[in-house]
Amino acid sequence: MPATVSDTRPASRSNHRHQSLVWRIILYFAAASLALAISVGAGIAFWNYQQQLDTFEKRLDDIRSSYLESLGFSLWFYDEVQIRTQVQGIENLDAIAYVRVTDNLNLNIERGARPHHDYIHDMDIRFNERVLGKLEIAFDREAVFDAAFQAALSSIVAQLFSMLLLASLLGAVVHRLINRRVLSMAAEVNERLKTQNHEPLSIHQSQAGDEIDTLIDAFNSLSAQMNNELQQRTLAQQQLKTVNAELEDRVIERTENLQKTVDELNHTLSELHSTQSKLIEAEKLSSLGGMVAGIAHEINTPLGLCITIHSYIDDNYKELRERFDSGNIRKQDFVDFTAMMDESLGILDKNLQRAAHLIKSFKQVSEDQTGAHIREFSLHDYLHEVMETLSPRFKQTQHQVNIDCSTSLRLQTLPGAISQVITNLVMNSLLHGFEHRNDGHIDIICAEERGNVVICYRDDGCGLSDEAKQKIFDPFYTTKRGQGGTGLGMHLVYNIVKQRLQGDITLDESEQGTAFRLVIPKKISPPDESRSH
Repeated sequence: MPATVSDTRPASRSNHRHQSLVWRIILYFAAASLALAISVGAGIAFWNYQQQLDTFEKRLDDIRSSYLESLGFSLWFYDEVQIRTQVQGIENLDAIAYVRVTDNLNLNIERGARPHHDYIHDMDIRFNERVLGKLEIAFDREAVFDAAFQAALSSIVAQLFSMLLLASLLGAVVHRLINRRVLSMAAEVNERLKTQNHEPLSIHQSQAGDEIDTLIDAFNSLSAQMNNELQQRTLAQQQLKTVNAELEDRVIERTENLQKTVDELNHTLSELHSTQSKLIEAEKLSSLGGMVAGIAHEINTPLGLCITIHSYIDDNYKELRERFDSGNIRKQDFVDFTAMMDESLGILDKNLQRAAHLIKSFKQVSEDQTGAHIREFSLHDYLHEVMETLSPRFKQTQHQVNIDCSTSLRLQTLPGAISQVITNLVMNSLLHGFEHRNDGHIDIICAEERGNVVICYRDDGCGLSDEAKQKIFDPFYTTKRGQGGTGLGMHLVYNIVKQRLQGDITLDESEQGTAFRLVIPKKISPPDESRSH
């Protein structure tokens, strides 16, 4: 046993040589000082930021009093040159990043990069108590943050410099009062360990009777008990060997039982995955079937009108032919017939174009859903095609879908996957969010961000409970249990976005209703066939 003690002590001594007590105290003090300085700096930055925001609010009031009346006058007389001059003047104000003036017609004057809508302040432009348009303003929040950060940084640097001086002084005091005496005591303790001598230390105690003196007394008391404890330790090790042998036998037995349980669980999990895949395919076919029924009903209306117009034209043609054969035809009869034909052909063309457009939209969306081919397409046009296929769902209600997407935004990905995601989100809003309403609103906002496309989907429905927010993407979770809900809709959406679209979907905070944020690459690579199988 003494040999064991002598083998482990040198390693401990080596560690102490690399971890000086003085430097550790200085390090802890410096870390605490740094945290305090950063906290104070953050507080100063926050206070400065709030002051700047208050200044911006006052500036908004100045803009209302200085520009709104003149803008209303210019809009009333539609003086576009004056309006652009006023917009330029607003933009030249300090920290103004974005200005936009619109009217109730087609005027749209915009300066600066449009930020997130939460950062935009809009004001009604009036003339003679009549609203003529809107003024939208956004401030340069990055410039405000940089100014607050610089002020906080200056404060942090000043505090760190003073803390550094204080830490140096503290290190010198600690070395003199503690570290030097501790090193002397450690050297004598190491000497005791080498010679296996447990006699009391010979270090003289100071007159102060401080903690170091207390430590010397404690070590001397410990040395007196060392031999007795070593004997007890030897006995305990012998008992521990016996217990370890018994525990090894128990572990082997329980490991065998655990392996059997794991095999059974793996088999059950494999069956669950197979069942889940079948249910997901059934969910996709059910969605496509509902789309087919809706489009068929939608196409039936223009085709029925075409048949009616055809019958109407046929009756008028027979009547005109009879008058021609009998020689009683008049010029006015021919004029009336051509006028009727012009009107009827216009109706026929409009309804046939409508039917052709519906069939084209359904054909494209259905091919994308049943296939898995990557192609390049316009996101703006494709979202409207998807909404066309869902239009029968909105016929009997006042629900509105607003799509905010640039016509130049193009993707090279799986359009069918996007169709399935948007369809499931819209159907969830109709079935759950607007369960007892007929006037809900759905917003789909798309924007490009660092090579990705961000799709923000939100509705103003009843929203989600706390439990639903936690389990929204879990398989088989549904609030319509026993009412036809499978609980696979949002789980299917999650899998499509993560796996097929190689993106991400999260639940966003929303004051009203439900909001989702989808981030997908503009261009994806074909899936690895070997991995997919």
